[in-house]
Amino acid sequence: MDNSTDNNLPLEINISSEINISPYSSDIRTFAKLETIATEGEKSNGWFILLEGKIGVFKHKQQIAEFSKRGVVFGELGFILNTPRTASLIALEATKAVCFYTSLNQLMREHPDVVKIILINLAERLARTTEDFISYVEKDIKPL
Repeated sequence: MDNSTDNNLPLEINISSEINISPYSSDIRTFAKLETIATEGEKSNGWFILLEGKIGVFKHKQQIAEFSKRGVVFGELGFILNTPRTASLIALEATKAVCFYTSLNQLMREHPDVVKIILINLAERLARTTEDFISYVEKDIKPL
């Protein structure tokens, strides 16, 4: 699946020693192939950074994206907005991810570099979504 044009793609960060992962606010989780990581509609209680494996993103039981690049951040939308999950996340192969359970305030204090990347990614998604919407509307408008 080509996810280069998907508006809901997760963002990517560089996993390095620059980001200090606190053992009190995160843990490394391993998911088996086809294991559900998060379910659409459930309360969001954290977000993830992919370490290895492949994850499918499903909306209304239809796969809309997949990703496998180390350092991809996912599950952040519901966490930031404190809303139910907007999609289900399923491991498409054995997968390992860091799960963060921090509050937004704690995230801003402890990981401002990650917050900046998340904000930039969300702004880019909004810009792409707006462009896609305008293209869709213009395609359906018939000249007089």
